[in-house]
Amino acid sequence: MLSPWHHGPFEEVRKVVARSIDNLLFYNTDSPLSVPMEVSVVLVGLDGDGAYRVDLEAEQVQYLVHHGFSYHRPACWETKREMLVQHELSYNVVKASEENVVSLEKALRSNLRAVPGLAAAGSNTTQYTVEATSIEPALDLIYTELFERGAEGERGEGGEGAGEHEGQPHKAIAIFLLNLDKTRMDPSRPAPSGPLTSALSEEQLEAQEGGYSYAYSYNGAGHAQTWLSHGRYVVIDLSAGPITFGHLDEAEGAVVPGTIPRVRSMFLTDEPTLSSSSSSAAATAHLPARPQSKDYFSGALADVVSSAVEHLFSPDVRFLNVDVSHRVLVAVIVLSNHRLFNPLAPGHAHSVNLHHLEAQITGMLAPGQEVVLVSGWHSLHDHERLAMAVEKAIRHQSVVLTHADGSTSHGTRSFLDAPYLLHQFHESADMLASALLEAAHPALSASLFLEDPSAAVDAADEAASDEEEDSVVRTSPPPSSKAPPRRTILPVKRSWDAHVGLKERTKSKERRAVDAELAREHGTRVLPVFVLSLAGIEGQLTMADEGGQGAGQQVYAAPDAVLVLQTAENSTIRTRFVSAGQPVFSSPQHLQRPLTAGIAAALGGLVAPYEDLKVHRQRCMRRDWVWAVGHHPFGPVSNTSSLSALLQDTIRMNAVYSRIDITLRSLHRCIQAIEDFSNTYLFAALGNEVHHPTHSDAHHNSTIGAKAVLKALESLYSDPSRSSLPIPHSVVDRLTHSLKEAEDHLQKLSSHLYEHELADAHHLSRSLLHFTHGFHHYVEEELSHAHEAMRCCRIEHRFPSRTAGALLYGSILLAGFAVYFLVIFFSASEH
Repeated sequence: MLSPWHHGPFEEVRKVVARSIDNLLFYNTDSPLSVPMEVSVVLVGLDGDGAYRVDLEAEQVQYLVHHGFSYHRPACWETKREMLVQHELSYNVVKASEENVVSLEKALRSNLRAVPGLAAAGSNTTQYTVEATSIEPALDLIYTELFERGAEGERGEGGEGAGEHEGQPHKAIAIFLLNLDKTRMDPSRPAPSGPLTSALSEEQLEAQEGGYSYAYSYNGAGHAQTWLSHGRYVVIDLSAGPITFGHLDEAEGAVVPGTIPRVRSMFLTDEPTLSSSSSSAAATAHLPARPQSKDYFSGALADVVSSAVEHLFSPDVRFLNVDVSHRVLVAVIVLSNHRLFNPLAPGHAHSVNLHHLEAQITGMLAPGQEVVLVSGWHSLHDHERLAMAVEKAIRHQSVVLTHADGSTSHGTRSFLDAPYLLHQFHESADMLASALLEAAHPALSASLFLEDPSAAVDAADEAASDEEEDSVVRTSPPPSSKAPPRRTILPVKRSWDAHVGLKERTKSKERRAVDAELAREHGTRVLPVFVLSLAGIEGQLTMADEGGQGAGQQVYAAPDAVLVLQTAENSTIRTRFVSAGQPVFSSPQHLQRPLTAGIAAALGGLVAPYEDLKVHRQRCMRRDWVWAVGHHPFGPVSNTSSLSALLQDTIRMNAVYSRIDITLRSLHRCIQAIEDFSNTYLFAALGNEVHHPTHSDAHHNSTIGAKAVLKALESLYSDPSRSSLPIPHSVVDRLTHSLKEAEDHLQKLSSHLYEHELADAHHLSRSLLHFTHGFHHYVEEELSHAHEAMRCCRIEHRFPSRTAGALLYGSILLAGFAVYFLVIFFSASEH
């Protein structure tokens, strides 16, 4: 029977969110904002109707996953620190019906394709591959039945989902755990009949592996048990495999037969894994010495689920994105040293589909933004400075080469030092590269929103007349504006009074106000994409990060530019990856996939699904190749030039999280400034007049935050003996009101993210960022005035005033000088 799915209302987690906001605002701690996230885990074939007739209790799986991975805090690669956002994870574990199991087994049975040259180590079993895109329609039906129809039923009953977003199904994120019966899917046998839950004898348990194995590929690439779909779910097939995949130069992140737990390990020990006739030790090396318990298997399964959540649903952010521009200009510049072909010309195998690329960029943009895609082909021979930079950026590295027969030898490989090359482009005297990079440099927005909000320039000083041309691209202003901006990104500076006292309005009025803000914040962000199409290069040239890390890549992304490498003479390059004992090859002549990956990383801060940053482990990057296959353009085994719906949502959430992180850090600086002022001028001077309130939680007993500071100021005002106040009552009331208003906005923002209302979250986070920017300026100004008022003395320089006494003393001094010179003159001998 199909287990019911229920999306919990935000009221169930409101207290956790309110507690985190209270801690980070009023007690000046580094605690992050809690953002609840609900993950659905769908058990397919684990209700006694799949392989080995395993029946897992949904409550047990939910308990293990929740207690093993209940929260996750993403990190930012740009700042090398954790973000002030923490996902509070909750799990819905549901079981699919027997009809769903039958439909999936039929879909797999009809799409099993034999691979003659691929065999497991030490095994003579038949090997099959399954095209994952052919299974997606069956999984989409289950997803719709479970989540979208279930959400419609909740709204139809007038639950918490009804109201403003009625008619819009909740966008659930899900993990499908498949445990399908391989004997029923065997294409060499007739289709079975009978109940799915019939008990198995010992002989039938022995034959459950069916004498074959299978693995998934996505768009013809990869060999995996797990894969990311085109929608908002990921698939983990416990019946597939076992799989081996990894990097020859990395000791961590490889996929081995024991990476994904196998159901057979609960029933059999060192018996053959694939067929009852095989007794090879290599084929059974991953099995335990004795059968595992169901609890052990459930714990291993929960670990795989937590890894999926960490890499796919709560990933890191590559770059902080505070883009407030109305338009994004993506300039694809091809720099070629040959005339074999032009990548921008259509009609050949290496052509770039600019229309498809523009459609993908559109899916990465924020609401209200538009994209302008321009392209151009240039010869490197006409740009000698850029050609010299490319030559200087080529590096060589000693490696151990593995040959087809398994033997090894020492050799070298060449790669482009991408960060150095980008720096040389920026510093070069060539206007094609340096001018675009100068226009795309994010220093302006960084100065406005990251570290120094006081560096903002008034928009009126940057306005020009209608006749003046923009230095990069002419931006047509909205109808309400009279002058176009002169900078690429130019947010409008707002006064503090424009942000204070924001009242709760109806949704329609609030949206119209936000749209008006978007109309005023017009401008153009420029993202240059340099495509290096090179020929005549010795060896198999690739691209790498700092110090040669990540050598073998074809794309490098920075916050202000993207570099893509195309080698015109190499149709395939042997990478340092091995899959199922065979080397993995890449196609460096194709540009569509690396272009999409680079632009998604630069514009949306997207991180590859198999990468994450371990801040607590010396800020090192870790790769988990379990998630290398699927609907994404990253990695050596990807063959997709588009982004899944899950990754598009991740880009939009990255922008919201970036604004939240910047907003909270700015508020922390404001609160710290108020606390420093109080510690300097109020606490020590008043003695026992001011009492330090403490938080009820022992964790905050030693922390005196903004709430203590404001109460100290109130205690100061209640002293009747003081006639002058360093900070007026109205200022303290405004500070208190503003912090309370920020608390309400953050709670509302967390609610939008939980309900997956990303457009509303985008507008609210944008308004909150401007609100904090004005609040920061206001606090600095008021504290500066208060510092001046609390100073004990002043040094003033002024001209002396003219009085009668000063004139008398001056005339006497002049008369004295006159008498002195006369005496000297007449006392001379000649006179």
